[in-house]
Amino acid sequence: MQKNNKELVLWHEFDGPGDTSIEVLEGICKLYTERFGIQVTPQVMNITELITGLNGVKDTCQGPQLAMVPADMSSYVENGLYSEVPGGLFADVLTEGALSTMQVNGVQYGVPVLRGNHLVVYYNKEIYASAPTTWDIFEEAAERLSAQGIVPIGADLQQGYWFIPFLSAFGGWPVEAGKPNLATSEMKQALHFIRNKMDQGVLTSLDGSHGLLEQFIDGKIGAIICGEWIYNHLDKHMKHKLGVCQLPVIAGRQSLSMSSSIGLIYPNHSLASEVRENILSFTRFMLSEECQSMWAFQVQRIPAHEEVQNHLAASAAPNKKEILSLLNHARPMPIDSFMIHIWEALSAGLNELPKSNPEQALQKMDLTIQKSLSAFQS
Repeated sequence: MQKNNKELVLWHEFDGPGDTSIEVLEGICKLYTERFGIQVTPQVMNITELITGLNGVKDTCQGPQLAMVPADMSSYVENGLYSEVPGGLFADVLTEGALSTMQVNGVQYGVPVLRGNHLVVYYNKEIYASAPTTWDIFEEAAERLSAQGIVPIGADLQQGYWFIPFLSAFGGWPVEAGKPNLATSEMKQALHFIRNKMDQGVLTSLDGSHGLLEQFIDGKIGAIICGEWIYNHLDKHMKHKLGVCQLPVIAGRQSLSMSSSIGLIYPNHSLASEVRENILSFTRFMLSEECQSMWAFQVQRIPAHEEVQNHLAASAAPNKKEILSLLNHARPMPIDSFMIHIWEALSAGLNELPKSNPEQALQKMDLTIQKSLSAFQS
């Protein structure tokens, strides 16, 4: 229940202890409330809860006025009853390239606040003397590091987003010609690769919000594949020991991460409600140089505002400059309406992989997406 008819509720998923972004989001909401007299209440949840909540809006007609989400959640437009963002409304502060990251079939359903969201390699300089930019380096270090109780590299390989660099290194991509593209030889090769490397002790899979970060900081993992969004947390804890480099070359091919934006969407047709002007006012406040600079300099995120992003690049430490440069080597995340089914299928297959084998994991992916697409289309 809302306290009054002016209150705005904002859902978000900055939930892990390492995701310091929550500090700035809560600060901006508080600042806006104090200056404009309109209560903005952020509500945190994990990514699964956020997905479930947004996809339940159509059935329940209940939802927040705003949600801050990864760009691909723009595609939940039908289940989330998203409001369309009026054309050109924020063109004075955001480039067309930034705005396009939250368009579905050419229609604007979200407003980017942050850019990046790409994966990089973080490594411990006390374990690797130079940047481990090829997979061979992890293989060659395995025996030496295992004797010290250290795993060469880790990732969260129950999450489809972390799996994309391995798939891309074998020439695969989850979308082809505007359709899901999972049951492929490239997918099978990537699944075999990660299963073999986990069996050999070269690669470990841990929860990306907790265990992966804790063991890396503790020196139990030499390098991790993780998101640019976690840099501030690692920088605080590791300082001079932290290095950043591109994703590894595997069998002669460069791994590629997806990139996207994180921005505001407007569920339950909130822009058609009596609080429309308050919502748009808060959105513009979020895009102001003041607030965009808070994201950039307080928690070291990549702002959507290009001028602020340029200020960040000019003053950033070497590790942050590397993260910014690697954004140019990432591939934009597709935001087709079927992406929700792709992520669901990837997750199902990756959860099956440790319990059985790559063939069964691939079969699980294929069955999952066929079933979900059939239900979606019926």
